[in-house]
Amino acid sequence: MACSRKFAATWLFLQLLVAAAEKVAQIEQVSIRKFRDGSALERSAQVEALRRAFAQQGMVTLVDTGIEQETIEKTITTSRDFFALPRSRKEQFNGPSGYPPRSFGAITSPRGKHYHLQQEDEEGNILNEWLQMRNTSVHVDWSDPYYASPEGQEFYSSEAKHPEQLEWPAEVPGLQEATAAYYGAMEELSKVMYELFAVALELEPDFFLKRARRSPIWPVTIAHYPPQKRAPSDDRARIQPHWDRTLFAMITTSDVGDEESGGGLQILVDSATGEGVDGRAKLEGRSVEWQNVVRPPGGYVVNVGEMMSRWSNGRMRHVVHRVRNPVVNHTDPGRVSLMAYVLTDYDTPVECLHCHSDGSEPIYEATWVGELMNWGSKLPIYNQTKQDMMRQAQGLYLSNGTQTTLGEPTDIKAIEAAMSVCEASSSSCSTIAAVS
Repeated sequence: MACSRKFAATWLFLQLLVAAAEKVAQIEQVSIRKFRDGSALERSAQVEALRRAFAQQGMVTLVDTGIEQETIEKTITTSRDFFALPRSRKEQFNGPSGYPPRSFGAITSPRGKHYHLQQEDEEGNILNEWLQMRNTSVHVDWSDPYYASPEGQEFYSSEAKHPEQLEWPAEVPGLQEATAAYYGAMEELSKVMYELFAVALELEPDFFLKRARRSPIWPVTIAHYPPQKRAPSDDRARIQPHWDRTLFAMITTSDVGDEESGGGLQILVDSATGEGVDGRAKLEGRSVEWQNVVRPPGGYVVNVGEMMSRWSNGRMRHVVHRVRNPVVNHTDPGRVSLMAYVLTDYDTPVECLHCHSDGSEPIYEATWVGELMNWGSKLPIYNQTKQDMMRQAQGLYLSNGTQTTLGEPTDIKAIEAAMSVCEASSSSCSTIAAVS
């Protein structure tokens, strides 16, 4: 018993040393108030900061958003009450089995919500659970081809199929009202961000807004990360290394400063340059490290997804990020993150915006929002198994350390070819990292 206590104390001490030694990512800050209401000089400075941030770091922090702190706190408080319910009760709000969902509307109502247990450790303890909220005011007009077409039905389904999505737990009064208010606040902030991104890309200010005129299909995901009593195995983390596919995401949390020791957001950074590592498969062999992302008080963290990277032809990088495990025995009530994933209309084409004017070669093939976001996509790399393989090829998937060295440069076509061979032979393809 004494030995086990001594080991536990030593392990905790080592974890604290590691946490203390970790670096904080140097991320640009943008004031929404100055962009929206400031002088021409202040507005220009915010645009340049955002442009610089996504060309170099892959993330930016937002301050002065205009969102009332009370709106955020009510959402977090009522969400904690929901996550405190018995597991059996929460699971009554599950969506259909399987994750990630094939598409945003095909398995859940665009007006509803669903609960999902995202990650467990080996003993079944929850590492990460989600409550996904969708627009509570949208009216789906099934006489409109946008909704009624075969493509539209991939993203919008009749609420009669899943009436449970419109039910709310009576044990958590105020949850529906709080989350609806927060969703509305994020819709308004997203409109400003649409304009900010468009101006930063030297487009018409309403470029993205004109392509987001229909009922929003993007969710607000409320993630709950309970405190951990034991260290999970290396292949289990609150959220594994990944990159997003959406246009951009806006994140705030229940705490400030918890990132240093309590299992917060981290981005993958080139150790030599300090630049964020892009999610593209073609990567030079280099030394990289995980750095903590610290949100300013009352602020947000914003990252772009592959959709924005495709439109900008890589000008804006979709950085690899993760949510790491906290220090064991961390005794706070758990971390809550509010994550809004922003899209445009599902039928919007996604292709290089500047290639015709500047003569540059497209990095990505042309696609459309529906195909990019559809987990059953025709795009070859968007099967989840293939995503896992690609992460392994980049040496990221099982890495929970602070220091990682990527292998030789990898090529996306070579990876896809190797994946095809893997599937044909039904092998585990453990050597895929050797592809170059």
